[in-house]
Amino acid sequence: MSSSYYYEKQSAFSAYSGRPITYAVQRIIIATVIVFAVQLLVAIPVAGISARALDPEYWLALNPAILRFGAVWTLITYVFLHGGLMHLFFNMLTLYFFGPDVERILSTRQFFRFYFLCGIAGGLCQFGIALLRNDYAPTIGASGATLGVLTAYAVAYPKREMYLFPLPFPLYMWAVAALFFVLSITSDPANPGTAWAAHAGGMAFGFAYMKLAPTIRTWFDRPARKAPAASGPEDHDPLGDAVDNIFKFDDEKRKKRK
Repeated sequence: MSSSYYYEKQSAFSAYSGRPITYAVQRIIIATVIVFAVQLLVAIPVAGISARALDPEYWLALNPAILRFGAVWTLITYVFLHGGLMHLFFNMLTLYFFGPDVERILSTRQFFRFYFLCGIAGGLCQFGIALLRNDYAPTIGASGATLGVLTAYAVAYPKREMYLFPLPFPLYMWAVAALFFVLSITSDPANPGTAWAAHAGGMAFGFAYMKLAPTIRTWFDRPARKAPAASGPEDHDPLGDAVDNIFKFDDEKRKKRK
């Protein structure tokens, strides 16, 4: 992730609006910080014990060489590993700022799924690029997942404004997401150590997921709609209604254009 510090105009971020941090975001941040602390602890030399046997990066990082032999768990576990304090800080800062509102849109359970699917999508993209380049350097970091969350926020609130240091003027969220995507896919020549494919893959998945969520839900609901349903309050689907309402702004825009 870029080390730029950002904040939203008129304090619309969950962190600045007085609303508490949400359950999934809090648990993900805590788990990631704990894993980073373990990384630091095992880096301390211990006599008589192989450093590789203790190194979580060896077992949990997204390593194309071992992924080819069935280590599919690394598509998730690499998200919890980080290469340094600043790497961890800016990824968790992004999640802290943008994650709570996205979780309120999707629900806690769906947000957990969404976050890790963004990480998996980014990991698969990075794995594909590694195979093409015959480059088997391991990948660590939550940037693909957290950038997917940022993209989801931008899809839900495209016209919210935020300042992006060092720019002296605010940007719409859709422009911020587009800028991060462009920076991700163009950073490879300047910094070969950046997992740009993981960043871009996570953002692409986040965009597609948020755009397709109402349509996918409609597909799954079709069989249920054919059967007669009672009109009682127990048949109300608050989660589905919440997802539909979030994306209602697209329908409103179309009506205005007509």
